Amino acid sequence: MSGVFAVCGSISADMLGYAARLPGPGESVLGDRFLLAPGGKGANVAVAAARLGAEVRFSGARGDDGFGSFIGDALAAEGVDVSALAVIPGMHSGVALIAVDAHGENQILALPGANALAGAPSPCGAAVWFCPGEIPRVAHQGTLTAARTDGAIAVVNPSPPNAIDADLVEQFDIAIVNETELGAFEGRLPPRVVLTRGAQGAVLLPEGTELAALPARAVDTTGAGDAFAGGLCAGLAAGATLEEAVQLAIVTAALSVERDGCQPSYGTRAEVALRAEAAGMALRLP
Repeated sequence: MSGVFAVCGSISADMLGYAARLPGPGESVLGDRFLLAPGGKGANVAVAAARLGAEVRFSGARGDDGFGSFIGDALAAEGVDVSALAVIPGMHSGVALIAVDAHGENQILALPGANALAGAPSPCGAAVWFCPGEIPRVAHQGTLTAARTDGAIAVVNPSPPNAIDADLVEQFDIAIVNETELGAFEGRLPPRVVLTRGAQGAVLLPEGTELAALPARAVDTTGAGDAFAGGLCAGLAAGATLEEAVQLAIVTAALSVERDGCQPSYGTRAEVALRAEAAGMALRLP
């Protein structure tokens, strides 16, 4: 039986523009399509896990503007418990301006808004707690405290690396990092680390176990890392081993890169199960 998965993280409105190539410094490029979608690393992870069947609780902050209503309602519509999502009067909600090229690569300008005022979450009996780097230190520290109170696994994705303190990162049980983050926090990481390598899969550290990625036709890689984190945490909350959870994360991420956007690209439990079956993988789903 799956346990509760709790996320303390950012929630934003994503404005995505697609073009043949990304603009250089001082350059304007004409694009061909636009997408407005709910996003934010924390909310993305919550949605990816909820679509896999996990019971998810979200803590964070949004503004009292139109974007805030849009992103808050979208998260609730996914079945995520948003009772701990604070509404900050007079503050704009988080916004991300995202440019995506024909190869699925992206540039992102994130404007935190109300996310900068996210507070410490309360314990909720969760089996797994997760936070990214896009929230204040008080929220990072509060996530650790809530996880210890709940007796939960504490998972961190220290992204971007300059938005979370190394002395907190090393107190978590598991860190999900890419090559850049691995170098930035060298010597200050938790006992277990999942190194993501995009199309090359993932590596479990310190043992060095390599897990291959699934072949995927990349349309938009935006939010693929969040899909990976959501799959991993959903697996852990369902009682999977870390290696089993990473396998679920790999399938979840592979589906996400084949569609536009972040949350709109995340697969359902049935879609992930079907993709895994086609690849000959046996997954432990929530």
